[in-house]
Amino acid sequence: MSVVTLPQAEQQFTWYHLSWDQYEALLLALGDRRLRHTYVEGALEIVSPSMEHESSKSVLGDFVVTLCRVLRLPRKSIGSTTMKKKAWRRGLEPDEGFYIGHESVQRMRGRRQFDPDRDPPPELIVEVDVSSSSEDRIEFYRRLRVSEIWRLADGVVQFYGLAQNGRYRKLKRSRLFPMLTCDDLNRFLA
Repeated sequence: MSVVTLPQAEQQFTWYHLSWDQYEALLLALGDRRLRHTYVEGALEIVSPSMEHESSKSVLGDFVVTLCRVLRLPRKSIGSTTMKKKAWRRGLEPDEGFYIGHESVQRMRGRRQFDPDRDPPPELIVEVDVSSSSEDRIEFYRRLRVSEIWRLADGVVQFYGLAQNGRYRKLKRSRLFPMLTCDDLNRFLA
């Protein structure tokens, strides 16, 4: 007898017309379960990540850690820390997040939770799109003023950098790691 194991697909649920207090109560009820959420102005999407998603985000996160070690850059990983701001009616958990460089790592030393009114934004966010798009998340990162996003969608990584006009634009080369191009990273992933 043989057993066939199918890859676990992401499960996705979306609720609409949730107040901020209902969102906060759901976060508390979910605790530290391995679920990712995006809350945008009353709509809450909860995703149970697939193996493909988790593997991809881990590879990209490990790549960032390795680059920082080789380049001797201080870094603080925040993983999928819950980030939220009531005034914006938005909250989410990035796939991976990093503070990179002496100043921001020092400022975040000892912090246990992210507070957008007190803390600087992470320098780098990694988003992996498998069954749902990270488009709604990009607006939150823009408002936070995250300087760089690496987004993996349809098997291809694209870099986005925050421009002076406050919008993201595609980059051919990482600003945080200037020796790294999108083409280089995509070849590595292939």
